[in-house]
Amino acid sequence: METIFLDNIEIESKVDNLFKLLKVDMNYDFAPEIVELFEEGKKIGRPKALYGKAYINDRGENWIDIEGIRFTSRLLSINLKDVHRVFPYIVTCGMELNIWAKTINDPIERYWADTFCEMVLRTAYKKMNEDFNNRFNPGKTATMNPGSLDDWPISEQKKLFNLMGDKVKDLGVELTDSFLMVPVKSMSGLKFPTESTYENCMLCPRERCPGRRAKYAPEVFKWDK
Repeated sequence: METIFLDNIEIESKVDNLFKLLKVDMNYDFAPEIVELFEEGKKIGRPKALYGKAYINDRGENWIDIEGIRFTSRLLSINLKDVHRVFPYIVTCGMELNIWAKTINDPIERYWADTFCEMVLRTAYKKMNEDFNNRFNPGKTATMNPGSLDDWPISEQKKLFNLMGDKVKDLGVELTDSFLMVPVKSMSGLKFPTESTYENCMLCPRERCPGRRAKYAPEVFKWDK
């Protein structure tokens, strides 16, 4: 599978972005400490991304074979019914920031650092999308993520990592025994061309999710049981 590895992603976020995520401003009593943490994290951080292009070999009612690896999900099969290529990806804030955040013992400062890592992950994902669109010009796409919905369980994460190949090691992202990613501030998924508007969020009932991109609307997407 053709892959593209991005390890020179610049952290372009401003300290104002961190203040906004923390829901405080420069008048906050600990604003100087937040600025100091931001500058330190920016020097240490090395966010990375790996994405690629893969082709669908075969498909069934509740599975898809992508370059010899079978993914089991009825929803994935339905979403990819008219698709011949997909774009798997893994993005991370980087092991450097993960190690740095763990060295911070104060609970409040640890929360700031965790939020900073989340901000860096968002930046890396945005940069990956820009590079992806410029390189492949795929048109309108949608995304599915292992573990976001019951129909595509998080155990499928391992298959996605296998699909991405040896380059995953360069990312520094590993899977736990329960298939969670380390660093935690990492994300993975499959992008695919689509003419419809699909978001995992449309089928996820979780309320007050900070990452929600669409309203919960299960009636929009139905399939026979």
